[in-house]
Amino acid sequence: MFSLRINKEQMEKSMLSYLVHFLHAFISLSLLTGLLLALWRPARGEKGAAPLFYSLAAGLVIGAAVNPVALRLETATGARVLLFGVAAVAALAHAALLPVMRKGRAVVLVKWWGALFLAAALAAVAAYSFVGHVSEQALTAVTVLNTELILNVAGVLVGMGLMVLLVPVVAHLGEKSTRRLVCWLVLISSLLLVAQWAADVLLGLMRLEMMQLTSLRLSFVAKVTKYLYVLPYLQALLVALLSAAFFLRRQTPSAEELQGMQKAERRKARSRVVFELRWFKWAISSVCFVIAIFLYYDLHATRPRKITPPTMLTPDASGQIRIKIAQVNDGKLHRYAMVTDDGHVVRFFLVNRSLGQGNKIGVVYDACMLCGDMGYLQEKNEIICIACNVRIFLPSIGKAGGCNPIPLAHNIQGDEVVVTSAELDKGARYFSEVVSRKVKDPVSGKELESGKARYRHDYKGRTYFFESEESGEKFLKSPETYLGQQQSRFYRTDGFQSQVN
Repeated sequence: MFSLRINKEQMEKSMLSYLVHFLHAFISLSLLTGLLLALWRPARGEKGAAPLFYSLAAGLVIGAAVNPVALRLETATGARVLLFGVAAVAALAHAALLPVMRKGRAVVLVKWWGALFLAAALAAVAAYSFVGHVSEQALTAVTVLNTELILNVAGVLVGMGLMVLLVPVVAHLGEKSTRRLVCWLVLISSLLLVAQWAADVLLGLMRLEMMQLTSLRLSFVAKVTKYLYVLPYLQALLVALLSAAFFLRRQTPSAEELQGMQKAERRKARSRVVFELRWFKWAISSVCFVIAIFLYYDLHATRPRKITPPTMLTPDASGQIRIKIAQVNDGKLHRYAMVTDDGHVVRFFLVNRSLGQGNKIGVVYDACMLCGDMGYLQEKNEIICIACNVRIFLPSIGKAGGCNPIPLAHNIQGDEVVVTSAELDKGARYFSEVVSRKVKDPVSGKELESGKARYRHDYKGRTYFFESEESGEKFLKSPETYLGQQQSRFYRTDGFQSQVN
């Protein structure tokens, strides 16, 4: 009746998700590693700076190992608090040492070990965060090589390539810029990360009941979490700032200086200008590419799919809604809605499910027993449940069960599909959208605006509005006195359709 296969769009989104999560986890590591190299490589040389990479490797191994072990031992919160707490201390300690200008050997050694500690902590947090994402969202749902696995691994590899490329680019730009600028960028990057890690640590300690939950602490965690998506953009902009500083400081010999040079020297000078310009272009291209990926993911790829607005219909004097079959027999989904007397917006749709072999019109509520009222979309010969992305073959529309849309009782009269307002009213409780409309107090008969009525009560699945508390109390004592015998609406409860008696 329905298909669980993953379509091309899903696989592309999954690949993009892995790419974006990898960039989120590692962009701070790449940025700070490049900046640390810019600070230390001129003083220690290529070989002297090698321990920085050993620290990175050790941190990556530790972070990747901690996540699965913590999950197995059911100590994920404690492990996260410890890891992020250590990283925050490392970042703050290193930031505190940056302004120290003394040249003593002991001071230099402490600062160097502080840089190594920071690199290892950054790598551990990055690996822990990304492995956590992979454990929550498997690379593939099956154990054999398939397109989904290839695309997801490709997303990780593209992210890895970008982040590896960013390290030498930032290091080169940093070495050609002023030491003061590089120190400021390290400080800003570190403080941004400390804010994130501090929120994580606070939340973890409150969950473990090692720290009292207060409104101030909870407010801090909430605010940091709310704006956390901005952090990768800020880190990319720091690379852009470094690139701009590098571009403005680059040495470009004037035409007069070039004229005074020997031919070979002139060629070398021009070559240096082109070479430095390439570094700048690589940096700006990387920043633009990363920001473009983030923007596409945040503004488009992760937005929930939305249904098309329904055509609003009003029943005729006999309480019937009539729709010409000729209007809905094209095989496309046609969405309609009716507003009930208490303001519930009840959506339903019609679609020709015969795949061009006739006029078999499926008439169903735009809601699912299992997933609720997010609605359905159409893609070729499949109807897609937005809530869970289950794809339903068109001929199945109108049949009950699973994620199929809930069937709606109707009649075919000549060339028209006829749906009664009474049947639509029964399905009001499948839908959450409520609009304000004119209603009457069933006790006093006074006309009210439902959205402004202060007093209301539910009875047999319907909402009634009252002008005063006294009026509502009279109704509750004897609803049948004012309503007579009335059929209950259906509720959606755990996938079963039941009536309220």
